[in-house]
Amino acid sequence: MILKNVLLVVKDIERSRRFYEDILGLSVTADLGKKVLFAGGVVLEESFLWENALRRPVIYGGNAAELYFEDSDAAGVSQRLQDSNYDVEFLMEEGEEPLEVLRFYDPDRHIIEVRVNGPV
Repeated sequence: MILKNVLLVVKDIERSRRFYEDILGLSVTADLGKKVLFAGGVVLEESFLWENALRRPVIYGGNAAELYFEDSDAAGVSQRLQDSNYDVEFLMEEGEEPLEVLRFYDPDRHIIEVRVNGPV
């Protein structure tokens, strides 16, 4: 078995796409309208498609999973977040250095973690 992607359900596909492109620097590999695929296997899908398929409502902010990224410039990611129009809530553990790790919610309250992948 091979994991092909991870799908995140979002309220506003355009807003979420901009977040993942502008803040995290992900590249779109396919834009299917209400579904966007990024290099690396992250897929965003607008909530009404998911709710219609499952016949159940989406529950956001479950705090039960995260997307984990490594970047050589976590400070740059932090600066892009601070300079953006997104209402960002950081989730840092006591003693964690923001130059080494960032943990925050995306616009739909999916947890994102970015760690430095080289010397700090």
